[in-house]
Amino acid sequence: MSRHTDLDRTRRSERTPATLAETDPEGALTDDPAAGNNLDKIRDILFGAQVRDHERRFTKLETQLLAEAAQLRNDLKERFASLEQYIRTEVEQVTGRLNAEEQGRASAVGALTAELQTLAGVLQQTAAQLREQSEQAHRDLRNQLHNQATSLTGEFTQQQATMSAALDQAVQQLAHQKTDRTALATLFQELSQRLSHDQPPQQA
Repeated sequence: MSRHTDLDRTRRSERTPATLAETDPEGALTDDPAAGNNLDKIRDILFGAQVRDHERRFTKLETQLLAEAAQLRNDLKERFASLEQYIRTEVEQVTGRLNAEEQGRASAVGALTAELQTLAGVLQQTAAQLREQSEQAHRDLRNQLHNQATSLTGEFTQQQATMSAALDQAVQQLAHQKTDRTALATLFQELSQRLSHDQPPQQA
């Protein structure tokens, strides 16, 4: 029933403004206060239901928009909170992995440092042993050379003494032989002289 009444009012409103414009001049409507009030009443009668309907619709739309905006804000807040939690979790996981890798590298560096220190100690010990062995070998070689030099000196001295004795003996033998040859020559000379003078040789 109300819908038909609104339609009738709408139809009348479509016809009434033209009729009013043709019959009444604008100056008369605006100059007469009673006519202005009547015009407001007519407008309220003709368009009041539509205005109120539009106001209800606008109010409902505004309420709906506000509700959707609030829901959107809540959704965005939840999504941002979820995103923040996800980012925080990822950052914590990455930080944990980095800390674990750093600790692993620190442990590896510590183990490598310990191994290098151990190796350095072994190398120093080996170098000390080689130095000691080299010095001992040098001392042994020097002692051997000294002993051999002493032995060779003794042998050389002994051989020199033997050769000197043999040389002295040979010199004495040569001197004796020379003396015998001189005596023999003197004897031959005297014999020659005696034979030449027919004298008998003297007894030696």
